[in-house]
Amino acid sequence: RRIEFIPGMGVALDRFVTPPETRDAMRQRLGLGPDDVALIYPAEFSARKNQAMLLRAMKALPAHVKLLLPGRGALLEDMKALSRLPGLEGRVLFPGQVSDIPDWLAASDIAVSASRSEGLPFNVMEAMAAGLPVIATAVKGHTDLVAEGETGLLFPYDDEAAFAAAVRRLAADSALRTQMGRAGRQQVQRYRLDTVLPQVMELYLSAAKETNT
Repeated sequence: RRIEFIPGMGVALDRFVTPPETRDAMRQRLGLGPDDVALIYPAEFSARKNQAMLLRAMKALPAHVKLLLPGRGALLEDMKALSRLPGLEGRVLFPGQVSDIPDWLAASDIAVSASRSEGLPFNVMEAMAAGLPVIATAVKGHTDLVAEGETGLLFPYDDEAAFAAAVRRLAADSALRTQMGRAGRQQVQRYRLDTVLPQVMELYLSAAKETNT
């Protein structure tokens, strides 16, 4: 009888604001140099998440662009095999499931997503909270979060050339990355847990009251 809008289920965004020394320490741990541009995509390894497209596109990107792929899943070993293609040696890291994702985001420069479909993706919201610009497929969920040209760049699903062009644009412009990251951090505040939870609870209690009357 009722359809209501809520801004997701809420994210504890403060976890993803880290001090500068966290970035420095994490990049040193990962072997990232000062000129390296690190892309990050924390996600399950599945056909829907489409890490294969990212790996194929990496061949068209400069050697100082690195790809961090935290997560696990059915296609993990397949993606590791794909990462052994010529030109990708030492440029892709598979750390498995990680518990310190705020530190991984702090070490990164650009959040990416190649997904075929999404709900309201936590990994994108967390990246925005960490102050990262986002390059993602132009699908529902991503388009709800990423403002084209303001907080990130969108590209057609499975379009390697468009993805690579977007990465080259941001990789070459640290000022634009910073600008987009700041805008994203501000925009994602609407999804804060302490903002969303009261709205969700109010709707649940309202629905329960209607049911009992």
